[in-house]
Amino acid sequence: MDALINKNFTRYLTLITLVSISFLNAKGLNLESLEKEIVTYNRAGKHMVSQKKLSEILLTNDLSAEERANILYLMATTYRSVNDYLMCIDYLERSQAIAKKLPNENTLLMRIDHEFAFVYFDTKDYEKSGEAMRHIAEQNYKTIDPEDKAYILMQEGFLLLKENRYGETEKKYTEALAIMEKVSHCNLPMAYGKMMELYGRKKEISKVEGIYDQAYKIADDCGILKYKVFLAAELESIYKENDLFTQAYEMGLKADSLRKLEDQGNVISEMHIIDKAYIEKGTLQEEEEIVAHEKIGAIIVAAMLLSFIVYSVLRSRRLKKDKIRMEEEIEQMKEDLHSYSQNTHSNEKNVDPENEIFNSDKLTERQKELLKLMADGSSNREIAEKLFITESTVKYHIKNIYSVLELKDRRDLFKKISNS
Repeated sequence: MDALINKNFTRYLTLITLVSISFLNAKGLNLESLEKEIVTYNRAGKHMVSQKKLSEILLTNDLSAEERANILYLMATTYRSVNDYLMCIDYLERSQAIAKKLPNENTLLMRIDHEFAFVYFDTKDYEKSGEAMRHIAEQNYKTIDPEDKAYILMQEGFLLLKENRYGETEKKYTEALAIMEKVSHCNLPMAYGKMMELYGRKKEISKVEGIYDQAYKIADDCGILKYKVFLAAELESIYKENDLFTQAYEMGLKADSLRKLEDQGNVISEMHIIDKAYIEKGTLQEEEEIVAHEKIGAIIVAAMLLSFIVYSVLRSRRLKKDKIRMEEEIEQMKEDLHSYSQNTHSNEKNVDPENEIFNSDKLTERQKELLKLMADGSSNREIAEKLFITESTVKYHIKNIYSVLELKDRRDLFKKISNS
C-alpha cells in the first residue's frame, strides 16, 4: 500500500514540475546578427533606434543569462558611442555581474574588460586604462576581437605618444591601421585621427592634412557623422598647437556646423528619457508578472494540496491502527507504573537512592538524575520541566539509558528496579 501511495504522489509532483518548467522555456536569440545590426545603427548615428530595440528585448522574460548579459553589453557600447560614459559604465557593471556567473569559457568578460579600457581611455583616466591594456597584452590579446585589438593598439600608441616615444607610437598606429583596413574599413578614420595627432606633434602639417582628407572621405562614404566631427576637431586642435590660427578658426567653424548636425546633447537627453520610460514599463510588466506568477503559484499549491489530501486519505487507516496501538501501549505503561507504585512504601520516597541501578558506573550523573525521575513516574514533559531541558533532549537521554542498561522500555526499567 505504501509503495502505491508513494508512486502516485511522485506522479503528481512530476506533473506539477513539468507544468512549472513549461513556463521557463527560453526563446533563442541570434546575438551575432543582433550585434551587427546595432553596430550598423550606431555608425549611422541612429543610437535611439539601437536603444529602443535593445530595451524591447530586455523587457522580454525568456532571455537566458548569457543573452541578457550580452544585451546589456550592447546597450553599454551604444551609450559609449554617444560619449555618455556614466550610462555606459552602469550597463557594463550590470553585464559584468551576470557574465561572472557564466561558464569560464565565455568571451563576454574579456570584451567587457576591453570596453572598460576604452571608457577609462575616453575619460582620460590613463592610469586605469593603461593597467587594463597591460593586462590584456599579457594574455597575448587572448579571445580579443580583431577590431577591439586595433583600438587597444591605438590606446597603447597614445600612451607612448604622451611620453614622446614617436617611433614606438607610429609602429602601434601602423599596426592598428593594417588591422582596421582588413576587418573594419569604415572605422579607419579613428586610426587616421590618431596618426594625425602624431604627425601634428612632429610638426609635419602637410602629412596631417593629407591624412585628414583621406580619412574624411572614408567617413563621408560610410555616412558616419561622428567621425567627421572627430576629424575636424582633431585638425582644429593641431592647427592651434602649431600656431596656425587662421586655419584653426576655419576648421573650428566646420566642426561646429557638424556638431549641430550631430546634436549629441539632445540625443543623449532623449535616450535618457527613453531609458526611464522602459524602466517604468519594465516595472509595470514585473508587477503584471507577479500577479500571473501568483496565480500559477496558487494552482501549483492547490495541486500539491490535493495530492496531500489524497495521500492522507490513503494512509488514514494505517494511522488509526497506529493510534490504537499507541493508546494500548500507554495504558499498559500506566498499569505497570501503578503496579510498581503499589510495591513501594507510601511513607517513603519512591526511589531508593542506594538501588544499584541508580549507581551504575555506566551512567552519567545527568542520566542518573533523569532515571530517578523516570522511576518516580514522571512523564517526559514533567522531566523536561524539572531539569529545564527540552522533551527532545529527554528522549535522547532515555534512549541512551536504555542502551546502556540493556532495556527495551519503561516496563523493563520498572522490573529491573523491583528486582534490584
